[in-house]
Amino acid sequence: MAATTQKLNYASAPPRATSSRSLRNEVIPSNGTSFTLNNTIIFDLPANLNNTFWDVQSSYVSLDVTNNNGTVANSPNFEGGGFPACIKRISVEIGGQTLMSCDNWNALYQAMFDLDTASQFRSNAGKVLFGSANASKGAELTTHATDPVPLKVCFPLVLTPLMNSKYWPLMSRERVRIRLELDTSDRCLIKAAAGAATTDAEIAITNVKLVQYNLELGSDVMAQVAASSGGTFKIACPNYQHHQSSLAAGQSSLSATLGFSMSSLNRIIVCQQLATAAAANSVIGNRSQCDLQRFSISVGGVKYPQIDLKDDGKGAETLAEALVSQNSLTSWSHQSSLDLGAGTTRIGGFDGNEPTGVAGVDTVVGHYLVDLNLESQRVAGGEAGIGLVSGINTVGQVCQAQFTYAAGVTAAHVINIYAEHTILCMLDLNSLTWSIAV
Repeated sequence: MAATTQKLNYASAPPRATSSRSLRNEVIPSNGTSFTLNNTIIFDLPANLNNTFWDVQSSYVSLDVTNNNGTVANSPNFEGGGFPACIKRISVEIGGQTLMSCDNWNALYQAMFDLDTASQFRSNAGKVLFGSANASKGAELTTHATDPVPLKVCFPLVLTPLMNSKYWPLMSRERVRIRLELDTSDRCLIKAAAGAATTDAEIAITNVKLVQYNLELGSDVMAQVAASSGGTFKIACPNYQHHQSSLAAGQSSLSATLGFSMSSLNRIIVCQQLATAAAANSVIGNRSQCDLQRFSISVGGVKYPQIDLKDDGKGAETLAEALVSQNSLTSWSHQSSLDLGAGTTRIGGFDGNEPTGVAGVDTVVGHYLVDLNLESQRVAGGEAGIGLVSGINTVGQVCQAQFTYAAGVTAAHVINIYAEHTILCMLDLNSLTWSIAV
C-alpha cells in the first residue's frame, strides 16, 4: 500500500480485550467508622484474590467532612489543595514490610499540586472533588447550629508507590494496609480567627470508604500473564522519603545531613516553611523563598549539580530546574499555579520571601519550591517509553543538602526535604509473597 495517513487505513481496528471483567468494590476502614482530625484511618485491602489486580489509577478515597462547631462565623477553610492537604502522613505496608512512610506528606502534596495544576482544574473539577480552589484558601467548611451539612470529598492516592503504570496484583497472601494519618486543625485548616478556633474533635469525618476498581482475568489469560513474567511480577514504583531540618532566625546558611539511603535517588524537593503554625494562617500551603541564593546536594562528597543552583530572588532558574525535573521545560502547555498572589513586593507568589500566610490571603501566601532532578537518563512518559532507573545510588554514602542565603531569615523556618526514589516490588507467584528492593 502506498504511504498514506493512518486516517485512510481502514484495515486497522483495535483488538478485542481478552477474557476479563472490571469490578467496583468499596473497602471500609478496619479501625472504625467515624474519625476526626488528628486521627488515623486504616484500610486493609483484600488479599488472596485469584486472578485479580487492583486498578489504582481508577480508585479513590471517598468521605464526608462535617464542621460541628456550631458558630457560622467560625467556619474554617481547607488549604488551596483541598482535603488531601489534611493528611500529614501516608504509610503503605505489605505484610510486615513498610513500602512507604512519608511524614509531612501534605506539604509535598500541596507543593506538587501548585506545580502541576491549572487554575481551571483547581476551581472546577478539583473544587467539586476535594474542595480545592484557584486561591490559597480552599473550600469553606460551613457550619450550621442545628443541622451541619457534610462536604463530600473524593481523591486518588497520588504521590504513593501504588500509583504506578501497572495494575497491582491482589493474589498475594500478604494484605496491603494503607494508613492515612490526619493533621491537626491548627495546621491543615485556615481558621476564621485564632480566638474562635474550630477544634480537631469538631471536624467529623464519616462515611469513609476506598472505592476500589479491580480487574479479574480469566484463568487462561492469567496463565499466559504468569508464564510471560517468568514466575515473578516486578513493579518499579516511585517512592518518597522525608527529612526535616531547622533554620533559626538570623541564620544565613544550612548544611543538612539527610540520611537518605536508596539505590536510585531521582529528585530532591524542598519546601521552606514557617516554624510556628498560626491557626488563622495558611501553614501547609505557605512556602518561603527566604532569600535563598544557592542550593546543591552532595552524595559521598560528590556535588550535584556540579554548579550550584542559583536564585536571584525572582526564581526563574529555580523554576526552570523544577520543570526539567517534571519533563516539561519545553511544554508550553504545562499548567501550574505557582504564582498565585504575586506582586511587586515579594510578599506572596512564587518569589514570596518570608510570607506570613495571614488569613490565607493570596497576596501574603508564598508558593516557592526547589525541585532538583538527579536522573542521568530519562525516557519520555507513556507506555511506549518505560522509565529508566538512572538516579544516584546513595547506599552507604553521606547525603547532604547545602543552602546559602543572602541574609539571615527574620523568622525561624523548617526545611522539609523530600526524596523521590525508585523501589522494586516483586511478587513470587509460587510463594505468593512480596519482596521489596529499595
